[in-house]
Amino acid sequence: MNNRYWMVGLLVILAILCSTALALVNYQTMPVIERNREITKMRTVLDVFGISYDSENSDSIIEIYKQRIEKREAGELELFDDKETGATAVSMAGSGFQGPITLVVALDGDIISGFKIVSQVETPGLGARITEQEFQDSFTGKQVSEGLAMTKSGNAGLREFDAITGATETSKALEKIFERGFKRFFEVVEN
Repeated sequence: MNNRYWMVGLLVILAILCSTALALVNYQTMPVIERNREITKMRTVLDVFGISYDSENSDSIIEIYKQRIEKREAGELELFDDKETGATAVSMAGSGFQGPITLVVALDGDIISGFKIVSQVETPGLGARITEQEFQDSFTGKQVSEGLAMTKSGNAGLREFDAITGATETSKALEKIFERGFKRFFEVVEN
């Protein structure tokens, strides 16, 4: 009986030590993780505007971002303005098939001039293909003032985008994110 209490006590002590160690590591790394998350978003915004930067130098990314980009909140929307060109980008987020999807879209009037996925957790090889450059580049030149619809035709028009084969639910989720995000964006622009 004493042996059992000793084992349970040892397990409790080990659990407390491991939990404390994990909490300490989490506490120590949280600022670094948050900084990296912010730098990733800055890189994405610079990318959608086509602004060059040194991808190996985080301080350079932050400096160029601060020089060129003005961030502002408009209701639920996060907007980014390129100080040099006057172009605007909007951050959108919503539920994907597997989890949240966050993206940034640069607009020239109501035409997409840049599109990048910031984060996603979709199925690798299927829905995660939304991060492929070819897919993201296919949005350039699309007109969005009247919405952006998904099509399975393989021949998307000016107000459509081609769904990813095998990832229809992810494509539908993107369509919903666009619908809600662009509706809010153009409401803000009109006001």
